[in-house]
Amino acid sequence: MADLALQARTPLQDLARPGRFGAATAKPGLLIEERTDLALATVMARRGREHDLNRAVAAAYGIDLPHGPHVAAKDGVSFAGIGVQRWLAAAEGLVEADFVDRLRQRLAGLASIAEQTDGWAVLRLRGDRVRDVLAKGIPIDLHPSRFATGDVALTVVAHIGVQIAQLDDRPTFQLMAFRSLAASLWSWLSKSAAEFGYEIVPSGSPGRRTDRITTTKRSINSD
Repeated sequence: MADLALQARTPLQDLARPGRFGAATAKPGLLIEERTDLALATVMARRGREHDLNRAVAAAYGIDLPHGPHVAAKDGVSFAGIGVQRWLAAAEGLVEADFVDRLRQRLAGLASIAEQTDGWAVLRLRGDRVRDVLAKGIPIDLHPSRFATGDVALTVVAHIGVQIAQLDDRPTFQLMAFRSLAASLWSWLSKSAAEFGYEIVPSGSPGRRTDRITTTKRSINSD
């Protein structure tokens, strides 16, 4: 009898396999990591409870909720501003297993929370040519003077809605798209990175922690 047991799969399991691809450069211009260890949830403040929500998040996670398109993080937990009184909360590593359940308990009555963990494809991108690759499809100015560590934007790439954040000054970017669009996003990214050479690294490679992020007051402008 056939084994009909369901097997968990990452959004890019059959596409983002570790190895070197594209041009045979001395070193890859882009390093790509599919994040598979993140718990995600949207947090929407209840009417009139914004200040109480801010205090609850600060007490529980030591984080001041960012205002505007910025991200703040501490100890593997982050909150990214994605709309008016709306954030995408994320947790990585050991805290991810029960993160969303605890978030609901700690913010009960203060916010509406929706589990998002399995709904997104999440990529971490870094390397000497990372901005050159992203500039081929993302219509916002990623120059360090306009888009810096802690900045977040909701935009499009190749007609695909994405969320992009700069995580550190290296720079490392996080690029997210809905799971159903993961293959289309990968098609664009792999073609755009080919001329520079790219390497797909296993999830959990060094240099990926989000607790380096601090809230910034820089503005994000589209061209």
